[in-house]
Amino acid sequence: MVVVDFAPMPRRRTGLLARGLSVVADGVRRVEATRESHAAFWDEWNRDAAKTDGPLWVVLGDSTSQGIGAPDPLDGWVPQMRDRLRNETGEPWRVLNLSITGARLADVETIQLPRLAEIEAAGNRAQLITHLAGANDLMTLPRPFSLPPTLRRILDALPDHSVVGRIGVASPINSFMARHLTGIIESNAEQRPFHLFWPWDWPSRDGVGADGWHPGPTGYRYMTDLIWTPISASLAARGSG
Repeated sequence: MVVVDFAPMPRRRTGLLARGLSVVADGVRRVEATRESHAAFWDEWNRDAAKTDGPLWVVLGDSTSQGIGAPDPLDGWVPQMRDRLRNETGEPWRVLNLSITGARLADVETIQLPRLAEIEAAGNRAQLITHLAGANDLMTLPRPFSLPPTLRRILDALPDHSVVGRIGVASPINSFMARHLTGIIESNAEQRPFHLFWPWDWPSRDGVGADGWHPGPTGYRYMTDLIWTPISASLAARGSG
């Protein structure tokens, strides 16, 4: 394992909608206030993980993979899944989390995938890659026609047996684009060995965080259970290869 001076991931400015809601909604304000502390947590986590050995999982995504919505980032789905990987496989799995709160698909393409390439060029092959992004693109669509080709380029860049999240519908206004983007993901999965998941199939709404949008600790537990199935399939497929 060779990763030297693992640089912090860049930050993205809080979106206009979140800034506006923070003024009038205490729950939104409290969740938004954790953006920097969560990002700093993952910067330190990545620096530590870069110095250790063991099977490597690289996380691509947005605030959901940062654990935003849970006051403690350790309650997010990524730390929970890391622990589950270790318990289920008996191996010292480590995680490099390249997610960025507020990330859009363009950020995955231009920031996160190049960082993944640097990691692997340094001799660190990822045994697992997860991708969960696209929701922020549905909140504001300044260039909606750019989204499908951006998503296709991301999928083309992902290796076989990557674990990819479908994109949810945020409102009736963007439902067409959400379904279209998810259709692209599902079409690619028919041609490529991707393992798809739907992270929001919760048994109840008690998993929603204080802002009414991000998961809270309970929601992240639900997500961990849901995403475990495709991760297990990915690991089994890689092992059988």
